[in-house]
Amino acid sequence: MSLNAEVLKFRSWAEARPLESRNGEWECDYHAWEALHSEATKFAASVAPDRWSNSDVDDLLYAIARDNELEHIASTIAESPDALLRLASVSVPTSEHDAKWQLAAQLGHLATHKKQAEAILLDLVDDEEEYVRRRALLALGTLQSSQAEACAERAWKTGLEYQRLAALSVLDEISSPKLDGYIQSAFEDGRDILVHRAVELQRQSNATT
Repeated sequence: MSLNAEVLKFRSWAEARPLESRNGEWECDYHAWEALHSEATKFAASVAPDRWSNSDVDDLLYAIARDNELEHIASTIAESPDALLRLASVSVPTSEHDAKWQLAAQLGHLATHKKQAEAILLDLVDDEEEYVRRRALLALGTLQSSQAEACAERAWKTGLEYQRLAALSVLDEISSPKLDGYIQSAFEDGRDILVHRAVELQRQSNATT
């Protein structure tokens, strides 16, 4: 078999399912994940990223997006910085949101190629999908990007609960001097999840002083 053949098998299986059943963790019901994981791993190990065709890229993004519970394929791709950077870069304009957030998360650990990883994350932090934006923001924090603080502040200004939660985590991750002010803003916001996180961060700060 080949990666394309395994992707086609998954597509056929997915298309046979009623639309109303394609929610939650529905992809986990697929019976041949082991074969798809195997072919994706073999492909990534045997074909250089600069030799990937557009069809290969589409297959990889499709497979990664459906593997959003285990994230096995994305983590395998990430073992090769060149492969991760190529795939993450070409994912930006696509609609495969469940691939983009996984690749964004992996980019956060690519300190050896920080400049390239940061450039892609700065595109993904403006994605139309909130979860992609959030994971890209968190990855900028993990990467210790010089742009992380500004992106966190911009996320806070959206007023969205989980964007604000991510902003707090990033400001903490990069040891921003602005964190204390945003902790107070989280208390003022008043939503339970933000107040809970603010309390955690305040306790953490008090324990280290």
